[in-house]
Amino acid sequence: MENELAIALIGAGSALTGAVIGGTAAVVAASKTARSAYLGSLDSIRRTAQREVYAELLRAAHTYEAETGAVLESAGFLLDGLLSEQEGLPRRPSSSERSAFRRAISSAVNPEPVAAAARQVELEGPSRVAAAARNVRAAAQQLSTMLNSIEDADEGIRPATYADLPREHLELLKLATSTFTETARKHLNHR
Repeated sequence: MENELAIALIGAGSALTGAVIGGTAAVVAASKTARSAYLGSLDSIRRTAQREVYAELLRAAHTYEAETGAVLESAGFLLDGLLSEQEGLPRRPSSSERSAFRRAISSAVNPEPVAAAARQVELEGPSRVAAAARNVRAAAQQLSTMLNSIEDADEGIRPATYADLPREHLELLKLATSTFTETARKHLNHR
C-alpha cells in the first residue's frame, strides 16, 4: 500500500505542477494578447494624431508657398526699383505702387501658421520627422525674412546679385516641404 500511496502522491504532485505551469502559461499568453491589443489600438490612435498634424503642416506650407509665390512679381518690382535708385536713376514704380507692393508682400509673408504646425509635428515626432518639420519652418522663415527685407539692402549689395533670391528661397521651401512629405510618409507606412 505504501507504493500505491507514493505513486498517488507523486501523480497528484505532478498534476498540480502541470496545472500551475499550464495556468501560468495561459495567464501569460492572455496578458500578452491583451497587451498587444491595447498597444495596437494606442499605436493606431498615435498614428492618426501624427497623420493629422503632418497634414496640417503640409496645408500650412502649401498655403504659404502659394501666398508668397503670388507676390514674387511685386518683390521683383521692388528690387528693380532699388537697383534703379542705386544706379542714380529714378525709381520705376511710383511711391504709391511701391507701397502697394510692400502691403501685398507684408500680408503674404506671415510664416507663423507654418511655424505653429511645425511645432505640433515636433511634439508628435519621431525625431526624423520633427527634423524635417524644423527644416520647413526654417525655410518659411528665411523666405519671409528675404521678402520683408528687400528694400533694406546695404549700399554695398547690388540688388542684381540677389534678385533671384526670393524665388530661390521659395524653391528651398518647396524642397523642404517635399522632403518632409517623404519622411512623414515613410514613418506612417513603416510598421
